[in-house]
Amino acid sequence: MAVNRASVEGPEFVRLVRETEDRVRALEAAKFDFSEVPEVFAQRAAADVVAKELIHIHDGRTMTRLGRLVMGGVGSHFNLMGPFPADTEFSVLPADALDRLTRQLGDGLAALPQWAALGEIQPVELYNYNFFYSTRDLVFWLLLHDAGCFPSTLEHMVRRLAQGEVVQSNMYAPGRPSANGEPVFMQAACLRMTFPSSQIEWMDKPLFGGLYRTTSHVEHLLTLEPTDVSHPYLPLSSEGWVRLDHQAYYRRTFIGETPKEGLRAEDVPPERASG
Repeated sequence: MAVNRASVEGPEFVRLVRETEDRVRALEAAKFDFSEVPEVFAQRAAADVVAKELIHIHDGRTMTRLGRLVMGGVGSHFNLMGPFPADTEFSVLPADALDRLTRQLGDGLAALPQWAALGEIQPVELYNYNFFYSTRDLVFWLLLHDAGCFPSTLEHMVRRLAQGEVVQSNMYAPGRPSANGEPVFMQAACLRMTFPSSQIEWMDKPLFGGLYRTTSHVEHLLTLEPTDVSHPYLPLSSEGWVRLDHQAYYRRTFIGETPKEGLRAEDVPPERASG
């Protein structure tokens, strides 16, 4: 999802805030029927998660998830959103744990056959972290920054907010933006989240952003004892014992490619507001 609004300040920014507030109040009066404010919807493809590498650590009481993402995007700056439990501890870290595990196993994104086809992958920093606790907050931010969101993505986020989760959002920008409508590829730092859970919980598949219909996954499940837990949509690649941060874990590694959530059929035009 691109962030399209030019940077403004002073009285011009105050005007934008007032206009956005008027739109959100109109949406509230319409019980958040988003077709009433079609500018909240993306009108063109912008960005997608192309690949993800994750470590899921379950100690019987908590889930800790560390992951890095590779994104493809057309534009100069982008926004990344995702839901998680409200009691999550969230941080951005160097990818040391992922790198150490990859060195032990040899299984990482760079080992995938499709990796070389991506060409140059630019490192990017994640910035302007936002946490949204209500539909109103989320839609206000999308409208204020002209950050169009696909209807299926917005629908998904609103549903997760209604379930009592939080939507986290941050921005990223390539040093060399795309040219001639061709996407550039970007790799972000490691995201870390920890939340209480008595059972193993997996991440949802990435939502379709209009560019790439599939996602490549390398996901490692680490537990204190051997387990035969399977992944809901990836095949088992290997298993065995590893050490990470002075702790021995039983590892099950899942590698594969999956379709995005929110895909459109080939004969369905790009998502936009009805009418």
